[in-house]
Amino acid sequence: MKTKPNSFALTLAALILASVPSLQAQQAGGNKDAILQQGPKTAGDDEWRFSFTPYFWLPSVDMEISVPSITVGNRTIGGDFSIDQPWWDTLSDFSSDFYVLSLDGRFEAWKGNWGGFVDGYWIFGKSTVNGGNSKLVLRDDLAITTSSSITNRFDTGQVNFGPQYLLGTAALSDTSGVDFILYGGGRVNWIGNELDGTLNVTASALPGAATSQIDFNNSDSRVFIEPMIGLKSIWQLGENLIATLRGDVGGFGWVESNNWDCDLEASLGWKVRPDVLLSLGYRARGQWEDASNSNGEISTEGWFHGPEFGVTWIF
Repeated sequence: MKTKPNSFALTLAALILASVPSLQAQQAGGNKDAILQQGPKTAGDDEWRFSFTPYFWLPSVDMEISVPSITVGNRTIGGDFSIDQPWWDTLSDFSSDFYVLSLDGRFEAWKGNWGGFVDGYWIFGKSTVNGGNSKLVLRDDLAITTSSSITNRFDTGQVNFGPQYLLGTAALSDTSGVDFILYGGGRVNWIGNELDGTLNVTASALPGAATSQIDFNNSDSRVFIEPMIGLKSIWQLGENLIATLRGDVGGFGWVESNNWDCDLEASLGWKVRPDVLLSLGYRARGQWEDASNSNGEISTEGWFHGPEFGVTWIF
């Protein structure tokens, strides 16, 4: 398994990434109209401003999962599993036996320099692998055929929530500027994984055949709340062009054993109307976790990352 990051490295990476020029569309601070998706209009504005962003995220999956082994007959099922599925292959391989889907949305409220947010997503997928082989024993005119079907179902998600605060605004020109926003709070995590399958053994000899079927299952799911902190910068690049980079880190190993995670997001947005923003970007969520259940220890580490498309309404 990979070495888990320490607190200094993860925090430093997230905060540095969030303070350089970006590519998302969110709304903030003293830039007046740079504030389209997630920020206050001006420091002294007492009016409430709200935004809602449903978005579509197509993540690649690059995960390593270690589960307790179970023995079925003379076969051992379990141990270490790797999932490496680029998002472009997901599109071409999409079927009833394989899919990865995501449901996502964000809501924000601002008044003056203070605001609050709720941002959540749910990723779920399925992968089925079928296999088989046969052996013919001529002496007894006996054919032995085995076939198997193993299905892995997984889901993971987060609901991030908390306050955010406009730290300051820097003017870049008469028509451009950048806002810096500190945010934090907590996130609700849920992680689930289920491995099940069937092993069929068929013995056939004239005039008949006999088949034995063995079923197996191994599953685990957890829900927990953890702290997180992050920073984002929002850039007004033109009258209708807004860019943002955001990064946060959470877990810190405080709630779940050895749990760390981070959420990084970058996108570029275009205002098609004063109250509507279209954005295209890239999001990455990293997870490093060890946990235990009644069957033993389960470890998960890796990344979900891929392109996202969102539409923001301001009201």
